Amino acid sequence: MAVTEELRALYGVAVKNWRIFLSYRVWMISDIMLGFFFVGQALLIGIGLTGQRNSSALQRITGYSDYLTFAVLGFMVLGFGLTFLSGFVWSVVDELYAGTLEYSFASPMRRITFFLGNVLVRMLLSFLYMAVYVPLFVLVFDVHINPLGFLRGLPVLLLGTIGMIGLGMTTAGIVLYLKDPGPFINILEMLVFALSGAMYPVTILPKPLQLLAKAMPYAPTSEAVRKVVAFGYSNALEELGYLLFISLTYVIFGYLAYRWSERQARTVGLKSY
Repeated sequence: MAVTEELRALYGVAVKNWRIFLSYRVWMISDIMLGFFFVGQALLIGIGLTGQRNSSALQRITGYSDYLTFAVLGFMVLGFGLTFLSGFVWSVVDELYAGTLEYSFASPMRRITFFLGNVLVRMLLSFLYMAVYVPLFVLVFDVHINPLGFLRGLPVLLLGTIGMIGLGMTTAGIVLYLKDPGPFINILEMLVFALSGAMYPVTILPKPLQLLAKAMPYAPTSEAVRKVVAFGYSNALEELGYLLFISLTYVIFGYLAYRWSERQARTVGLKSY
């Protein structure tokens, strides 16, 4: 019975978010255009820096000679990963702005149901965008992606998702303390973008930034996905092992950090606007 009630609550939160999304139809257009701008920018950067799409230096570092294919796979991971970061964080921020966070938290549904309901629509849209992006990227930009290799990368992406959820929960807990979380979220998203390895391999970064990138779930997910897509699971055991470790660490830490943050916030009162 409790499971049925949680599923009903999950459905209700997801429907609410879907209706909000439909009320701003330009969001879907902007999201799809973002993908084309990203890939087009990657193409121009690759040609501008090397004079061609293929780079022997990139192949030595990553195993990919085509910079555009390298960037497209990174964009897929980054776009899907930000779904969870923004979904968890903005589900709290939007309630803070509306002054309804206390009412949402006072409802009988579990907290994870509240968060997943807010993320569910974004996640489904991310898969929809992938289904649109991949054929169009192949057609428009002549991106070389092996369909079977791409399918092999999806379970790896889902494994990295566990860590991204943990980071989202941690960030949502931090947001509870901040009177104006907008600047913090913008800085965090820029940091994630810079250290995700989407546009370039993180091995070219200074050592401290490499360690910071490895300590977040995005770059390890990008590296594991690219390795599996190009070379298969058997040649990516090291990357997969580290991704499993970092994902489990984040989901455990994120859960504990968020629970602690919410208890502290309830002690001093949840902030609203």
